[in-house]
Amino acid sequence: MNTGEMYGYRGRIGFIAPGSTIETVPVEFYKIVPDGIVIVFTSIGIKRLTKEDIGEALKGIETAAEELARTKVDVIVLGGSPPIIFGGYGFDKKIIERIRAVTDISGTTSQTLAVDALNALGIERLVVASPFGESQNSLLKRFLQDSGFRVTNVVGLDLPRIEYGMLPRDASYKLAMQACEGIDDFDGVYLPCAQMPTVENIHKLEKELGKPVVTSVQAMIWGALKIMGVSETITGYGQLFSTLAQ
Repeated sequence: MNTGEMYGYRGRIGFIAPGSTIETVPVEFYKIVPDGIVIVFTSIGIKRLTKEDIGEALKGIETAAEELARTKVDVIVLGGSPPIIFGGYGFDKKIIERIRAVTDISGTTSQTLAVDALNALGIERLVVASPFGESQNSLLKRFLQDSGFRVTNVVGLDLPRIEYGMLPRDASYKLAMQACEGIDDFDGVYLPCAQMPTVENIHKLEKELGKPVVTSVQAMIWGALKIMGVSETITGYGQLFSTLAQ
């Protein structure tokens, strides 16, 4: 690397964080991405996972996209499941259209990329391990089913949103193992919520369960790299990255 080059000399991923604070994504992002790829954050500041608060926060999508475009990112990703699933199947396409209306930079959402990742791995029957409560999990299950998957089990933690990033790093491993216990009819595991630490557990879960695992941060990185045309070999963070060069 030329020391005169900027940090994001190979690519800049613009990330619209749904919440007003975020600590897990930057840590996990830089464990995975190749050298020369950076993430640029802005936020729409969702404080409560209610329809009213999410709807109000989503009014800031265009402003957030314009701000990221100003920093010359290569792709813009709206993070989070709640901002998408509250609007139902197809709502992510509306968000993408709103981003496209204010910039010619490629736009997508983490939930869109998670669906793409599950499809890339040929997963049809899902177990979901989520930190969300029943109301969010029911919306997520419906969204996934409307996207063509069969959700065989959903296990949640029902935590206040502010606590997701404060979970122990092995919490998602334990939650996923609990969700899969006694379930035979599944061919993949999905761990939503980028604030819940997951990436250190992906390889261990795949090895123990013998099934591919998709997480929010992992799918976001995978999808953004594909959009940018980066086909780097990435190991240790799930089978998903083996599809990058395909």
